[in-house]
Amino acid sequence: MKKKIAREILRKLFHLYQIPVILGYVVLRYEFSERVAIFSLVILLMFILEFEMLRLEWKVEFPDPFGIMRKSERQNATGMFYMILATIIVFAVFDFEIALTSLMLTIFGDLVSAIVGIRYGKRRIRNGKSWEGFTAGLIANIIVVIIFLWGFPIVGITMALTASIVEFVTHKLDDNLTIPIFSAFAGHTAAFILGISFLQIVSPLQNFHQFISTFL
Repeated sequence: MKKKIAREILRKLFHLYQIPVILGYVVLRYEFSERVAIFSLVILLMFILEFEMLRLEWKVEFPDPFGIMRKSERQNATGMFYMILATIIVFAVFDFEIALTSLMLTIFGDLVSAIVGIRYGKRRIRNGKSWEGFTAGLIANIIVVIIFLWGFPIVGITMALTASIVEFVTHKLDDNLTIPIFSAFAGHTAAFILGISFLQIVSPLQNFHQFISTFL
């Protein structure tokens, strides 16, 4: 049982690989253009597609030394494929701040929800998920939106609640795809209703990039 818990936690921690992917996108977006950054993500997706084709179509067995691949993924695409696909979609469709926040919600909200639910979850409610995990994930999501959308509380809370609810109800589909798309759509809709245009707002990441550039 302990090995199973440790393996699931390690699987969730593996999702942190998305952070350097997002940082790479940000650098390319500000150094070159949004189109170049999106195209780079598509190149990464192509490599993952080739890996999945070799694994699923040609039955090539790749080592899984830590045993983080679920049984359901052995005959289907892995979460990495869906995460990169979602990253391309949200960055291509939604405003940068909303897209970035939706991906942070996917990474940290799901991570905290899973770890707390596995380690401390006692009141199971659906598909093995618990109230403890749901609550911890919601708190993590609220912290994320405070950091990335601190000036827009209604938009942020809308995204945090959507991400938590979608994570809770997703079972057959992959939440690496559903959480960012649904939360970004909810945030975009809320911003539209409130008349907020993020295109007119200078991103804190852009200010940081300009600050760093002065020393290069």
